Amino acid sequence: MIKSILVTLDDSESSVSAKKLGVALAKEHKASVTGIGVLDQPWIAAPEAIPLGGAAFKVELDEKLLQDARRRVHKLEKEFTAFCKEEKVESNIIDATGVPSYEIEYFATEHDLLVIGKDANFHFTSTEETGISVKQIIRANPRPVIVTSPTLPYEKSSSILVAFDGTFASSRALHMAILVGILKGKEVHIAHVNPDEKEAKDIVEVAVKLCALHGIKAKGHPLISSEKPANALLKLSEEIEPSLIVMGAFGHAGISYLFMGSCAKILLRTTNIPLFIYH
Repeated sequence: MIKSILVTLDDSESSVSAKKLGVALAKEHKASVTGIGVLDQPWIAAPEAIPLGGAAFKVELDEKLLQDARRRVHKLEKEFTAFCKEEKVESNIIDATGVPSYEIEYFATEHDLLVIGKDANFHFTSTEETGISVKQIIRANPRPVIVTSPTLPYEKSSSILVAFDGTFASSRALHMAILVGILKGKEVHIAHVNPDEKEAKDIVEVAVKLCALHGIKAKGHPLISSEKPANALLKLSEEIEPSLIVMGAFGHAGISYLFMGSCAKILLRTTNIPLFIYH
């Protein structure tokens, strides 16, 4: 069961959703929630080529940039604390300095679940797609991760969609979702995309049985199709309007496939529904 949740703090729109969802989950599971703000000092004050006599100027500029970043991080931390107090949720703050992905991975070990915005940016600059820090955290983080978009389209829905392809990664993701209690009391839908009808039904049945062993009633969706799994899953999500999609990595290429044009990467880029990812 979830006892503690770690939420990353930055000023991207998706991280505002992460804060909202993290606090809502903490309230639902009677858990504590911790916000982590990271001052990326190594990036801000990174060495660079400078003209002769410009060292003093760079030191002064770096200090100004650090002060501004520190102020913005502390503002986010105060806003998070105030929001948790308003929602009557027990909260804590971790004020870290260092490489964001390393700091977040380190402190995630103390928690059951990490919630992060998919365009989280700890440098306070604009970004067009899932940043490298977020990708690193999804890949290397020791805990399950929920990745949010700028909006939470079905946040009041009691439905959860499990994208299950029968691989070790998707099996682990489903099992972890069961163990932490994310699926408890929810309307669970298990979906598998496959052009072979028998294989699709067999794979879905395995996942449905696992849920049943834990007292979770799940509805199977063997999607008989040759189209890309992501497209079929997106169509199904429009029908059932899930508040969350649970998934591992799709395809035969293993976990690396998550970052090489896989179904998971497509969903990270295209859907606004939060993704629960564990591998």
